Amino acid sequence: MGEMADYIRREMLEVEGVRKVQIYGAQKPCIDVVLPVEKMANMGVLPLQVIMAIQGQNAVVYPGTMQTGDLQLRVAIDDRLSTEEDLKNLLIKSLSGDVFKLSDIAAIQRGYNQPMRNTMFVNNKPAIGISLSMESGENIISLGKKVDEKMASLQKNIPVGYEFTKVFFQPDVVKDAINGFMLNLVESVVLVIIILMITMGLRSGIIIGTGLVLTIFATFPILLSTGGTLQRISLGAFIVAMGMLVDNAIVVVDGILVDLQTKRRRKSTFVNAPKRTAIPLLGATVIAVLAFFPVFLSKDTAGTYARDLFIVLCISLLISWLLALTQVPLFSASFLKISGRMAGKDPYDGKVFRAIEKSLNFFMEYKITTLVVASILLALAAYNFKNVKQSFFPDFNYNQVYIEYKLPDGTAPGKVNKDLEKITAHFLTYPQVQMVVSSHGSTPTRYSLVRAIGEADDSYGELIVNFEDYKTMIQMKPVLEAYLRGNYPDAGFRIRKYNLSIKSTHLVEAEFSGPDPAILRNLSNQAEEIMYNCKYTDKYTVSNDWRPMGKALYVRYNQPAARMAGTTRQDVSNAILAATDGLPVARVYEGETEISVNLKTRNSDGSMIEDLGSIPVWSMIPDAGSLDKEKVMGIVYGTEAFDDLLKEMIRPVPLNAVARAVEIGQDEKVVKRVDGKRTIQAQCDPLDGYSPALLRKTIKKQIESIPLPDGYSFRWMGEYELQGSALKNIFRFLPIAIGLIILVLILLFNDLKRPAIVILCIPLAIIGIVPGLMLLGMPFTFMAIIGTVGLIGMLIKNSIVLLDEIEKKMHEGHDHYNAIIHATVSRTRPVLMASFTTMLGMAPLLLDPMYQSMAAAVISGLLAGTIITLIFVPILYAVFHNVHKEG
Repeated sequence: MGEMADYIRREMLEVEGVRKVQIYGAQKPCIDVVLPVEKMANMGVLPLQVIMAIQGQNAVVYPGTMQTGDLQLRVAIDDRLSTEEDLKNLLIKSLSGDVFKLSDIAAIQRGYNQPMRNTMFVNNKPAIGISLSMESGENIISLGKKVDEKMASLQKNIPVGYEFTKVFFQPDVVKDAINGFMLNLVESVVLVIIILMITMGLRSGIIIGTGLVLTIFATFPILLSTGGTLQRISLGAFIVAMGMLVDNAIVVVDGILVDLQTKRRRKSTFVNAPKRTAIPLLGATVIAVLAFFPVFLSKDTAGTYARDLFIVLCISLLISWLLALTQVPLFSASFLKISGRMAGKDPYDGKVFRAIEKSLNFFMEYKITTLVVASILLALAAYNFKNVKQSFFPDFNYNQVYIEYKLPDGTAPGKVNKDLEKITAHFLTYPQVQMVVSSHGSTPTRYSLVRAIGEADDSYGELIVNFEDYKTMIQMKPVLEAYLRGNYPDAGFRIRKYNLSIKSTHLVEAEFSGPDPAILRNLSNQAEEIMYNCKYTDKYTVSNDWRPMGKALYVRYNQPAARMAGTTRQDVSNAILAATDGLPVARVYEGETEISVNLKTRNSDGSMIEDLGSIPVWSMIPDAGSLDKEKVMGIVYGTEAFDDLLKEMIRPVPLNAVARAVEIGQDEKVVKRVDGKRTIQAQCDPLDGYSPALLRKTIKKQIESIPLPDGYSFRWMGEYELQGSALKNIFRFLPIAIGLIILVLILLFNDLKRPAIVILCIPLAIIGIVPGLMLLGMPFTFMAIIGTVGLIGMLIKNSIVLLDEIEKKMHEGHDHYNAIIHATVSRTRPVLMASFTTMLGMAPLLLDPMYQSMAAAVISGLLAGTIITLIFVPILYAVFHNVHKEG
């Protein structure tokens, strides 16, 4: 399989768009030269002789070149070692002068380095993983097609019995995600167009819907030219902006309908509305884009992932503004008509408009009371924000989980592999489980950017489990957990889903720093106990990021005794290595395959020497001080003088003779440092259904009250730190966005009062967001933050157009009070349509685990936002300009 994997790697590198190909799970072949200790002693052969014979026969030599006439010929010497047969036939001369084949005194065995590490199995069948990385700027779906075609052609050249299995194939993941999201987008567009047809008429709905479709399709080529990408975030931006995309067209169409109903049909009828609203709509559009500017500038993980959101919104909103001024009037002139019975009638004489006018008069009469009630509701919403679940990074809806499996330090690799085999066999008994991939020692490779990488260790294993879909995975997760907890109590494990919190291993982490490892362990133990006793903690996840103190065999080297015996620390190390894992002495090659040759000393029956103290130690370097200097300087390999030198070398001595003792002790397996300081993290995860923020808040006071000695520090890590980093990067650029928004408002209105009204209305959106998230049980995630920013853009846009309409009514001769009332009534239909279309467009996302919190925030926020625009903007305008009802 290793040869096949190498062949596939070479072939895959030829595929255009493939940058790098890595192989995981290929085992390194070796040839073991096993020397029985008793046999060597009886035959007078030292390990040094064997090593020198192997290395001498296998040495790379350069005999030079030979000139003959006009030719220059390279001289080469053959007979280098290349197979185990060559090793078996290698001649060894004993100290007594007898010549042996190496196979006469040693067992030559072909195999793999033991213990086997970084193994991989697919459904318990041995496997080798091949991971491909894409060149920057390539299309992942197109590359996936090329890889599939290449694999199909390679299958013809690979022997029967080898199978290809996709463990994690990003093109399929992206394709499914985009297809699913495109379906959501189509559903949103269809719902929006239908609601527009119902509320504004068939022709109006078609005109606005056509503009929406044209906006979406026109965005794609511009997105491509600006270096943007088509993925879940960029597609989601269309749905986030759905209300804003149609709002421009709704305002223009509504103005044209009013003019058609109240005036004679002429060319100016289709020009006045877009001309009258062009600048306010442009200002509102620019402000809506600027609201997302900090997300674009943020350079952290979340910001980088969501940067295309700003690009798509910027492009699509500006296109929608252009189409509202061009396509909408053109189509309206061709298709929009008013029935004869509607011509000349007051367009705002309907029951809904009269009810709104009556309600607005009531609230305007009690302006102060209304504002006080709004302030109380805002305070209650802000206070109850603490009761909203806080989970910063949402999960991806993958049909796959990965399980980190950790046995106590010092566990043999074979034990880990046996456990993984049993777990895999059991998981495959569930019909919901489609595939189980197990790996030992580390994470197979960085196959996905939205998953954490396990720390390499012999006692660590991983299982990647595939299900039919995300819903099945959620249902089966507790089943898998129950089995693991019930059958492997000594193991630590976590079943993890894919999300952006990849920099932290746990969601809640308390980090202590200081100089003394013992004190750090004590501080961590106190924090872990507090975590364990919290009712919101998944107790099986409580741990720290240092490994437990590990057992080790310490050879207490006796330097005086070793010098007397003519041995060194290196000799002792080599002797122990030969008696355990094997001492590497050479490398041979079969084609391009490198094979290490390992020297091993064993008992006569081939078993390992269990008593370290009895391991024979040979001197690998003669003690020149105990030999005749002239003789040492004059020896030549293979001469009698060399043989005499070997005989004069110190005979092998047991390890006990050069060591004071061999003791079992403990040592720190891992000591982590941050900025040069020793650092330990106490870690845990919340139970399913509870947020990391709730868990941290519950234990915060207790952990922060742990007394810290001088020179020690504490800080919170995990999702809290990642969230803080993301928000810090966003808020760092927030003043720039706010400054630009205020500047646009001032330029738009040429005063300070109306910008102040717009700004004061923004916080009132919380009145809808908080109860909405609480009722739906949704967390306030990073995507909900983005949705809230989008909601703010919608509120600002509606407020700007309403304030502009109020000013226009005043210029037309209405008194100030009636101008406010009539302007608000005239803006009712566009505001309601923009809000309803946005809410309907968001509805399909309530089932998407990544976007559901955003959808909940926007839908609930708009319910309150619509009221804010239609009630509080006119009331605040009246308060700021001291407007009262005459008479």
